[in-house]
Amino acid sequence: MTLALVICVRDDQRNLDRLLTQALQLGIFEQIVVVDDASRIPVRLQFDCMGPCRCPITLLRHRAPRGAGAARNAGLELVRTDHMIFFDSDDLFTKEIIDLWNDLRGQQFDFCVMRYQDSERGHFGGIGQTLHDEACWHRAGCVSAAPRRVSRDAIWSLAEANNFPWNKIYRTRFLRANAIRCTETRVHNDIELHWRSFAAARRIFVSTRLGAIHVVRPGGDRLTNQNDAARLDLFSALRPASDAVMHDDDDAPKLAFLRFSAGILTWGERVIAPDLRDAFAARRQQFLRSILTNDLYEAVLQKDPVLALRLMLMIAPETAKC
Repeated sequence: MTLALVICVRDDQRNLDRLLTQALQLGIFEQIVVVDDASRIPVRLQFDCMGPCRCPITLLRHRAPRGAGAARNAGLELVRTDHMIFFDSDDLFTKEIIDLWNDLRGQQFDFCVMRYQDSERGHFGGIGQTLHDEACWHRAGCVSAAPRRVSRDAIWSLAEANNFPWNKIYRTRFLRANAIRCTETRVHNDIELHWRSFAAARRIFVSTRLGAIHVVRPGGDRLTNQNDAARLDLFSALRPASDAVMHDDDDAPKLAFLRFSAGILTWGERVIAPDLRDAFAARRQQFLRSILTNDLYEAVLQKDPVLALRLMLMIAPETAKC
């Protein structure tokens, strides 16, 4: 089994250097692909491209910014290993990634989800993921450091966690065989990757090992903090994700996706610029009406009445107030 690392970067030479140094020292990667999404000062590989672990590093540059989704897709096309990880330049691995990769050797899986350290929790003395994600893992019964196959009953509880790309080790052929990609939008580009992966996978593994450190940067011009019209890209990202799960005969994936959608749509309305909120609300109403049939709404009402009320408030607030 071989492992590649795909890194997307924009205007972040210092953190890229830090991540590449760490990745080479870990010694578990057979290939590293760096995709520069049109940095204003092009990033450089300040390393011998056959570093201390003799790992080849490829640098690909986009002439114009296309977003992290396009960068990940471009990097995936260059991967020639059995398995791969998507990472952002400002994130880091922990040493537990070595133990996890050794545990996975010889195992058959489409992707493996690992825990991560959220930097904002660290500021307050916490260890581990966001509280929301920890709750999802708890509901899914994920308690083993050794990789375990996720049961069918637990898959969709785990899917409700934040749609991050860098807490998963993917089998490369799984992504390619199912034509699973990131949405090529400026923001929200990992939603499609997340939900289509969960919908298509037959063998999902999970490990409680903390394999990654996710660095959250409040303020500034990072993409996470964008509040302009790019936030309307959310609906372009939700559409292929909904297509992957909403036609399932089972209600579990539909309920999971609706819970996720309710949460991110609430967040999106809160962060988008005030002058765009009416446009956002109209798009939200249109999207939810397109996926929430009468029969499905009745099922939601029976199984999760709080979610049913949240959805109704988004679709027809005047009706819900009555």
